[in-house]
Amino acid sequence: MLISEAESIAHDLHSFDETETAQWVLDCSEEELVRVCSVADWLLYNGPKSPSGNSMMILKALALAAVYVHEGEPRELRRKRRRILEEPKLQGGRLPNWELQRSLPKDYGVGDNAREFWQTD
Repeated sequence: MLISEAESIAHDLHSFDETETAQWVLDCSEEELVRVCSVADWLLYNGPKSPSGNSMMILKALALAAVYVHEGEPRELRRKRRRILEEPKLQGGRLPNWELQRSLPKDYGVGDNAREFWQTD
């Protein structure tokens, strides 16, 4: 399953103008952070592909997953393309709980609404 620091996810959310969700991900519960990573992992393998057939960028999958987990409904990000932020990503942030992640199914947190909205297969 995909693993990412909450601070890194928040930084990328800011680059897509998802400020509210960026703030939320810094304070979300352990279970919610695990769910964000699980949904992002699912998106990489089952979500929309680029015109070349490649899966989406990991940072976009994490941003979409965070918005989905936070709001409970899938949607596109506020910006189609991320903007480059001047402030660097923080290092050494909070990671999802590995034991919790290992105990859950690979598609944990992916609801039917997400499957209908994003699945292309």
